[in-house]
Amino acid sequence: MKLGSKIAASTATAALAIGGVTLMAAPAQADLVTVCSGHGGAVTLPTDLKVPAGASCFLDGTVIQGDVTVEGDANLHVLGGQIDGEVTVSSNGYFDASDTSVEGNVVNSGSYGTYLEEGTSVAGLSATAAEGADNDGFVFVVDASASSIDAQVGELYVSGARLGGVSADGTEYADIFDSVVRGDLSVSGTSSGAILCDSEVLGDATYADASGPVAVGAGEQDGFCSSVNYVDGDLSVTGVSGGVYIDNNIVGGDLTTAQNSPTAQVGDNNRVRGGIITEEVAMRTMAAEVTAEFEEHEDELEETVEEMRSETVEEAMEAGPAF
Repeated sequence: MKLGSKIAASTATAALAIGGVTLMAAPAQADLVTVCSGHGGAVTLPTDLKVPAGASCFLDGTVIQGDVTVEGDANLHVLGGQIDGEVTVSSNGYFDASDTSVEGNVVNSGSYGTYLEEGTSVAGLSATAAEGADNDGFVFVVDASASSIDAQVGELYVSGARLGGVSADGTEYADIFDSVVRGDLSVSGTSSGAILCDSEVLGDATYADASGPVAVGAGEQDGFCSSVNYVDGDLSVTGVSGGVYIDNNIVGGDLTTAQNSPTAQVGDNNRVRGGIITEEVAMRTMAAEVTAEFEEHEDELEETVEEMRSETVEEAMEAGPAF
């Protein structure tokens, strides 16, 4: 996947502009909130931090010893930072973290989206709908880690990540590439399908009731799923109406496919330790339009995060020093 290094370059110039700033913070005081509209450097804030509605904040090397709130229509990009509390992203807000640790959860409620990359680590990562929100939001995790992901809305895209359990229920899609899930993976009700590619699931992997295509392994193709998936527990794909493609998987438990229309295509390159309970036809090469749909997810991701990061940094730099 190509996302991390290309998008990271979009903030390099701005980071040089503020990366050398070193500030001394005042002693910690309860109930204080630092408001950020602009840019900040290597300062430790012994307070909560808030990005007010409609504002943009860019932080390079900043330590926040409290919680962070990104209000409606606000943007926050943190580079090389540390957040000791929780991050809450409100309706149409955007949160972007690179090489940053977040000790608490990242909670998206009707947000425009969250993008985590380049060694960022968070606790729980969630995305839910909010009354009156005008978008479905997204959760994109590239070369980062989270103890769990719970997505109930929008787009979920993961590449090069280390995760705990993953649940995606009613999202547009749930694409996982070259990642490790140290728990169960549960995907249901996706409208544009889901893919598991070159990854490990150290639990059960369950896909159900998708109206888009579901590809688990999906066979060896140029630049697409070049290796095998490993599922330590059971692999189950049921009730999918967008097409099912299963190949190049090592499954420690049972493999089950049922009630899929059209019937699931199951290849010869699966190795299943448990039982095989399937309604299947022989694996054929995935149609070009199916692979194109998954590739379009990545292309749209790259365009979206490049645009949002550029907008956030530009507006924050124009607003001047935040503190």
